[in-house]
Amino acid sequence: MADIDRVRFVSARDFLNNILPVEQSQLQAIHAAVTHRNHGLYVDRHWSGFPRGKYKEENLYKPFVNIANAIARVAKDKVPRTEDQVREASWKDYHSNPPQSLEPDATYIRPDCTLTMAMLSDADLKRSSLPAAKKETLWWLQFVAVVEAKRNFDQNDLELVQQLLGYLRVVMVEQKDRRFVLGICLSASQASVWLQDRSGVTAMADPIDIHKNSMDFVHMIAAMSVLPAHRLGFDPDMRLAREPSPPIHTYRLSSTGSDKFDVELYKDSHYATQWVINTKSGAFITLRAMSLLRTDQWWKSEDQADEGAIYERLSAQGAASHDSDAQYLGQLECHEVVKIGGEVDSTDGLIQRATKDSPPPPKHKSDKTRKKRVRAADPELDERLHVNLVTGDDLRGVASYARGPGARGLQHRTRVRVVLKTFGCPIKYFTTLRELLTCLLHAVRGHRFAYIHGYVQRDVSAGNLLIAMLRRDSFTQTQSPGIRGCLIDFDHAKEVQPVENRKAELPPCEELDLYTSFRQDNRELVKHITREVIKRALQVIKFKAPEADDDELRFNAKKYIKAALHYYEISGRTIPTDAYTPEQLGWNVDLLHPPKDIGRDPTRPRHPRSGTPPYASAKILNVEAVQVQRWRTSLLPSHVIHDAIHDMESCFWVLLYLCMTRSGPGGVRREELVSELDAVPAEIEELRTIVYCFFDGSLERIARNKKQAFEDYKSFEPLVLRHIHPYFEPLRPLLRRWWELLLLAYEFEGYEYHNIHALVIELLERALKELGTEDLSDDQQHQQDAKRKRDDFFRRVIYADIGIPIPQAQCASAPSSPNDYRVTTAFSSTPESQKVGQGRGGSAGDTPSSPPSPTPVTKKPKQMAK
Repeated sequence: MADIDRVRFVSARDFLNNILPVEQSQLQAIHAAVTHRNHGLYVDRHWSGFPRGKYKEENLYKPFVNIANAIARVAKDKVPRTEDQVREASWKDYHSNPPQSLEPDATYIRPDCTLTMAMLSDADLKRSSLPAAKKETLWWLQFVAVVEAKRNFDQNDLELVQQLLGYLRVVMVEQKDRRFVLGICLSASQASVWLQDRSGVTAMADPIDIHKNSMDFVHMIAAMSVLPAHRLGFDPDMRLAREPSPPIHTYRLSSTGSDKFDVELYKDSHYATQWVINTKSGAFITLRAMSLLRTDQWWKSEDQADEGAIYERLSAQGAASHDSDAQYLGQLECHEVVKIGGEVDSTDGLIQRATKDSPPPPKHKSDKTRKKRVRAADPELDERLHVNLVTGDDLRGVASYARGPGARGLQHRTRVRVVLKTFGCPIKYFTTLRELLTCLLHAVRGHRFAYIHGYVQRDVSAGNLLIAMLRRDSFTQTQSPGIRGCLIDFDHAKEVQPVENRKAELPPCEELDLYTSFRQDNRELVKHITREVIKRALQVIKFKAPEADDDELRFNAKKYIKAALHYYEISGRTIPTDAYTPEQLGWNVDLLHPPKDIGRDPTRPRHPRSGTPPYASAKILNVEAVQVQRWRTSLLPSHVIHDAIHDMESCFWVLLYLCMTRSGPGGVRREELVSELDAVPAEIEELRTIVYCFFDGSLERIARNKKQAFEDYKSFEPLVLRHIHPYFEPLRPLLRRWWELLLLAYEFEGYEYHNIHALVIELLERALKELGTEDLSDDQQHQQDAKRKRDDFFRRVIYADIGIPIPQAQCASAPSSPNDYRVTTAFSSTPESQKVGQGRGGSAGDTPSSPPSPTPVTKKPKQMAK
């Protein structure tokens, strides 16, 4: 839902007839029963209890809930009940009667009224010993629809829109089986329905006068009571796994009996985030990996590559080439375009029902906003969608609807399932430094394999670098040296020409005068390099700056050679006894033309930039050019086209993030970042500031600080690297060298830029060698605890992974064989509202599937860059 700022309006009639259809005879019967004078619900063309004249906002909640529940009861009586409807739901006033089971924290956002399923009661939550954060999550899992009421109703009131869409957004995050969510804007006389899906927002352009047009109001409420659950946004192919009971749709949970949600089991089990998913290839059960879950639902935009097809093609390339690096990519089980009732599940089709745009409401005079909650969050908890909070920044673009219908346009999206065989856990659950570097090395190799064969992954993050389990004759190993790193998540990848087709012909630079003058001007330098090094340096500068004159060529070539020698000396390589050769410098490789998108309509805009801000390249995050001047050249940075080097920079940020925010193995966040201190020492305050500015802050702040880091390169080590946790001290040389490599590659865009994989692999292999045979710096107890934690998790789910039958009770209708359920796991990777989308003027980017919910952390420290 990154495109939350994309709002389109349709007529109320079109919305009701197409998105919320109710058979006309049934609707007339419901309306006649509800408005009958004997019921006293509708008197003198006015719904009972609704205020007249001047009133306070709180006067709306109880009458709305009373009337809505009355309409719902009649509708359920008039329309036959079916198994595909929501089993039990009622309207509740949460403003007048806030849930007593939750923490009384005024910073939490809570809807005024909701249509709430019978999943659990306030009493259930209150009796439960669950921590407050889990209670808050469970509370949001119950909602079918939400209401935001305002005394002064205005369809174009930014504050009203922000609040309502904020609620819808949280529901979409928490409820993994939701395809879209409905909300109602309400006043004493008007109501309109808003629909949030993975393309954006579809809303009624003209609110309903609930008193004069009582039939339409009845239609609105009755539809939410009797429509099949998939017409209210639920996924009919997803059921909660709840061993030993059969799996169940969340909308079929009841308030009593065997189908009642077990709150206490939720505390001790991960079943609430395990799902049985029906596909055309059979039923799969997802396995929760530590704190991250990918439900294998992906909403593909028209111009996105097909992730499943990418896995298939890369797998075929690996088999054909016998390249062992192919094993370091996710392995596909199956993929499909999702259908419901035989229709393709798409935002413009099955959800928005091809409704046509209507003119938007007149622009509101005021553009004031209000922030009701602000929280910082640990980035890997935000993988995929940075929500459970609503701020002005998150939804600031919603005002774009005032520009007119289709001004921004909703991107059509189709739901796709991608099921991976690969099973593992995020890289932060490493147990030793050696394991961490080994898995990162494997992921880089996997990335190189995909890149060579024409795919730029474009979204490297801590969540999609995995520690994968290995299969050995029906036995799955998790211990080193049997571990394997793995790169997954190609839903934002782009297809380009294979590397073999991008090789550039080097411009001739063998003119005698140019070469001779270079030697004469650099007599001391040429003693240490071969003639071929000079030639290649001149060719690189000519390739990058073809219009440069001879003086510029010689000047920049000299700088390039000096920079390359400097990097060679600090990189840990053996210093040669005689002159440096191109082979020693890594200059015996091809330069490449920029990647060109394959299959893209040349008349359409390029793919938007993509990445997860805590880990994304500074050049991808910033619209303005990021210029490195480590060697004071006259070279200008090229136009940014997402390439391999940007993803290798992301790998650097992932490693730095772990070194700065973790205290050792097992993924435990650093105590200095989570503890509440009465007085924060300056050293910890600076650490928190750096972590916030580079990883935990807003997209704009992260982008600004990364840009500044490259431009003020001298400050990076004393300001940033000095704050890595002592556990990671053995990796400081690696981080320093990697940083210098990025500076060199970006400033000259030479051989290092075009051969970045090989140089990063060289750095990682050297770092592993320097660690020695044992990680002597590891805290043995922490290492054992981390390993035990991870292995215990694998053992809990391994019965399914190696083919031990899922208990028969898991099946709603018994499968034909005990192996009809198969296991799948993958992991969410990128925060949704933090997806970079600068190809669309700096707005958020393309929409992936839903993530786990962020949790509160300590107060954000002050910003670094002003």
